[in-house]
Amino acid sequence: MFDLKPDKYLLYMNYQEFLEDLVRWGDASRKKQDGFHPLKAFQNLLQKAAKSADHEVFSPFLYLSLSARLEREDMMLLAAALYTGLCGEDLSPALWNAFCAEAEWYYHSSCLLYEKEWDERGILSQIRISPRLFSFLCGIIPDLRHIAGMDWYHLAGAALPFLGSGIRLYPRIEKCLHKISGKKLIYIKGQKGCGRKLNYAYLAAQSHRSLAVIPYETLKTENQLREMRLECLLHHAMYVIELTDESEDLAPLLHWLKDEETIFLLGGRREITLPHSLLRQYLPFSIHTEEVLGDKALFENLTLAYPWECEKDRTDFLGRYNFLPGKMEEILALASSYSLSDGNGRITADYLRQAVLHVSSHSLDKYAKKIKGVYRFQDLILPKLQKQRLSHIVSRVRNRKLVYEEWGFLKKSAYGNGISMIFAGPPGTGKTMAAQVMAAELGMELYRVELPSVVDKYIGETEKKLNRIFGEAEKSMAILFFDEADVLFSKRTEIKESNDKYSNMEIAFLLQKMEEYEGISILATNYLQNFDSAFRRRISDIIDFPLPDADLRRQMWQSMIPSKMPVSEDIDFDFLAEQFDVSGSMIKNSLIYASFLAAEEKEPLLTMERILKGVSHELEKSGKKLSRDEYGEYGHLF
Repeated sequence: MFDLKPDKYLLYMNYQEFLEDLVRWGDASRKKQDGFHPLKAFQNLLQKAAKSADHEVFSPFLYLSLSARLEREDMMLLAAALYTGLCGEDLSPALWNAFCAEAEWYYHSSCLLYEKEWDERGILSQIRISPRLFSFLCGIIPDLRHIAGMDWYHLAGAALPFLGSGIRLYPRIEKCLHKISGKKLIYIKGQKGCGRKLNYAYLAAQSHRSLAVIPYETLKTENQLREMRLECLLHHAMYVIELTDESEDLAPLLHWLKDEETIFLLGGRREITLPHSLLRQYLPFSIHTEEVLGDKALFENLTLAYPWECEKDRTDFLGRYNFLPGKMEEILALASSYSLSDGNGRITADYLRQAVLHVSSHSLDKYAKKIKGVYRFQDLILPKLQKQRLSHIVSRVRNRKLVYEEWGFLKKSAYGNGISMIFAGPPGTGKTMAAQVMAAELGMELYRVELPSVVDKYIGETEKKLNRIFGEAEKSMAILFFDEADVLFSKRTEIKESNDKYSNMEIAFLLQKMEEYEGISILATNYLQNFDSAFRRRISDIIDFPLPDADLRRQMWQSMIPSKMPVSEDIDFDFLAEQFDVSGSMIKNSLIYASFLAAEEKEPLLTMERILKGVSHELEKSGKKLSRDEYGEYGHLF
């Protein structure tokens, strides 16, 4: 006879004693002993287990019941299923009737906890506890399992990164959870890396729980999600479903989670569409990128958590990149690893550059060509004004966090804090080289986009390509150099036919993306007149690249000859500078042509004659043939 009266309580010494009592309770219920009340006896069993738990005797049954928020009848159903499982059986409706006359609890049993079987009439005939859950209820505590498609973002008890005061949503969420009764759907939206997952991790930590993140796009079936939810249940973990901007049909997810008390979601910048029939409170929260980037204390805490070679490297890194905290943390952690593997142990600018390139993986190579930033300001020969303006742009990038975010000019700017420019001038005047100098000075990637390959004859395709290019560039804040912009802007015109309308739409879209882009974007053109005043007003800076005058040409002729090149003493740099009105690229090509002529000789030497032949070759390429008189005193060579 099962007998467990409240006044005869003794604490369980271990969980096995609870299971033995559970089997005795099940046997008595099954045999329908006279005067035995299964529900009352079960309540006594729970009270003893609860009292034992107060004395640090862990009960997987109580833990699971509390974690799953089971009602009394649900707990009794779980106990009956555990009993039949221990007896090597499944729980049938008839057997459940021995424990409780209420059939409703059986037929509405949780799909999360049980595996179910139906007969040929479609009526539920048997239930059994899920195998992994059954092992847990038998006292076999499982190790944390890593399931494909589920990321353990935070483990209970682990330290959490600093969360900026301006983006701390979790206290508000926690307050809503306590104040609002019934089913709820919490949704945090914001750009990747802005702190959405971290807010959920802080929320989980408030109740000493772990946090798992499940990307919605990886979920194919309800059973797949069920397995993940069960793992979270076993390990006292909270889980959040991560949506993408392409996640449109949430109906399957909401159906799978229809019994969940609270659903936690995180997503990108778009709102989610919910059916009117959804009987739960929808509580949306947003993290705004501007607020995140303006939180100086947040970024100070992130960077100061690591040792640095010098303070300037740290402040330059903060000012140069507009990465959100999530990506910045990845970069800093990797840069720190590089420093430790080299034996230095302190982050330097070089380690940071390597980390940025590694972490900021993108697919820009599909649409653009990467150009190495091999030149520095001392290599760039331009008029003084142009060099000053380029230097100012570099300084602007380094100090934009101070000006826009700390001093508050971001709130006054309608177009963000990115930098958009036009480099205008004839071919060969240094536009590409200037972009390379900027990339080298700032330690950023440079990608050249050939606009003719982007412009598509099919309506809407140009915009799609541009959207992909800017989307990929955002991952590393690469400098985008749009070459041959005239192919698009020469079409900008008054609308006289349908093609004009679509050309202008493409231009407007490109301008919009340049304004939105937080990095540097440059349009290179040979004809500034193609850009109307309305367009120019929305560009950060316009730099003119004129053909060099005689003084600049002299510097170019002298500086472009490598130090290892054997040079004749007869080279007249003054004559070359004064006589030939050529661009910097033509000077370089002339010298290369002359050097190959020299390489053919037994005694290689760069001479005046060979340079002049190089000049003649370059001019002929551009359709200009000089007379012998135009070579002056060197005319006899021709």
